[in-house]
Amino acid sequence: MSAAPQSPRQALVATWGAQIVGTIVIAVVVYYYFRYAGSPFAGNEEWARWAQNAILLAALPAMMYLRKYKPWLDADAKALRLHGRPDPAVRTGLLRSLAVGGALCELPMAMGVVHLLLGGQPRWFVGAALITIALRLSYRPFTGKP
Repeated sequence: MSAAPQSPRQALVATWGAQIVGTIVIAVVVYYYFRYAGSPFAGNEEWARWAQNAILLAALPAMMYLRKYKPWLDADAKALRLHGRPDPAVRTGLLRSLAVGGALCELPMAMGVVHLLLGGQPRWFVGAALITIALRLSYRPFTGKP
C-alpha cells in the first residue's frame, strides 16, 4: 500500500501549528514561573494599570496586518487551483507574511508579561495569552471551500 499524497499546504499548516503550540507552551511556562517565583517589581499598581491598557492595544497591529496577509493567502490558493502546485514566489511571500503576522500576534502576551513583571494579576496575563491565541487562529494558512 502506498502513502497518501502530501498536501501542498502541509508545510504551511505545520508552521502555523508549531506557532500555536509554541505560544501555548510559552504562556504556560511564564504563568507557572510568575506563580512560583513572584514579581520582581511588585507593588506598583499604577504601572500595572497602564500595562492592562497596553495588552488591549497590542492586539491592534496583528489585526491591521491581516489586511496584508489575506491577499497572499488568496494568491496562493489561486495558484494551487490553477496549476495544482504552489507558485514559489507567492509561497515565499505567504511564509514571510505568516512569520510577520505571527510575531505581531505575540505582542499582547508580551504586554501580559510586562503586566506580571509590574506586579499585576495573573488573570490579565491569561487573558493576554488567550488574545494571542485568538489572533493566531486568524492567521490560519488555509481557506474554506470555494
